[in-house]
Amino acid sequence: MKKLFLQSFVVVIGIFTGIGVGGYLTFHRYARDYATVRAFAWTGIFSAVSEGQYDKNTSDAKGELIFSVNFWTQGIESSALDPTMKNALRMNRGLTEARLAVLENEAGNVDQAKSYLSKAREDLRTVGWVDLSEANILRAVKRQPLTPCDTIPQEATKASTSVLPKPCG
Repeated sequence: MKKLFLQSFVVVIGIFTGIGVGGYLTFHRYARDYATVRAFAWTGIFSAVSEGQYDKNTSDAKGELIFSVNFWTQGIESSALDPTMKNALRMNRGLTEARLAVLENEAGNVDQAKSYLSKAREDLRTVGWVDLSEANILRAVKRQPLTPCDTIPQEATKASTSVLPKPCG
């Protein structure tokens, strides 16, 4: 009886040890990938919000863009990210700095606009952009028109019964 109890106890301890070690090793193996995916998800969210504010030319646009630049700078300086991913962040940072240059130029701050454009050129040069002319960079960050939901007149959506418009929200 004692031998059976001891063998059962060893089996249970082995199961718990195996589960613990397996869980730890699995987490250790995939935790870095999860952190990378999470970082890029947040980057996408910040990018969408800041670019949306920029496209609508709101008063919050500059603050959102600066926040995004700071977030991407932290990612670029991180030792946990692959150099290819850092290049993606660097390109986004460069385009965001170009958007900031447009906002500063519109506000009349020409020196600050030149500074942002210079930083944008440097980031875009680092990731391999070929045409670093001011016109090309500004074309890349040109404000996008309003979404179809914002521009479709109400009468047009009611008159078109054969093809239903996509719901807008």
